[in-house]
Amino acid sequence: MIDFDAPEPGRDYVKRPGSYAIAFKPGSGLLLVETRDGWEIPGGGIEPGETGEQALARELLEETGYRLVEARPLVCVRQWLTKPVEGKFFHKYATFYQVALEDSGHPPSEAGHRPFWGSPAEAYGRMAESSHEWILGLVVERLLEKLRAA
Repeated sequence: MIDFDAPEPGRDYVKRPGSYAIAFKPGSGLLLVETRDGWEIPGGGIEPGETGEQALARELLEETGYRLVEARPLVCVRQWLTKPVEGKFFHKYATFYQVALEDSGHPPSEAGHRPFWGSPAEAYGRMAESSHEWILGLVVERLLEKLRAA
């Protein structure tokens, strides 16, 4: 498990498991979501009774309108968020998945989330969370490896 950021002394953190999708479409780029806080990798918290993949499927549909077809775990990270979300400070335990998607035919239902396909290089430096920034670096490295091998 890889750790990002550090807890602030004296602050209470709520443990929050989550799932996030790495979806890449040749010619279009990486699936990202723009929110009021910046750019994010689509995904979010796991609700009680959900598996990581069930949460990922729900979050993808809500935030992007895409339906999850396949998910393969890539890496797990922990991150202490130093800005409150809904009045709480979260200690996130997140799994990033490489995913295959299909269009659901419905627009995203979550207000304040605008999905788009973008360049990982363009997104670098604009991500709302440091763990999302880090995973972008891995995506770029893997893409470069594939290009060199071709």
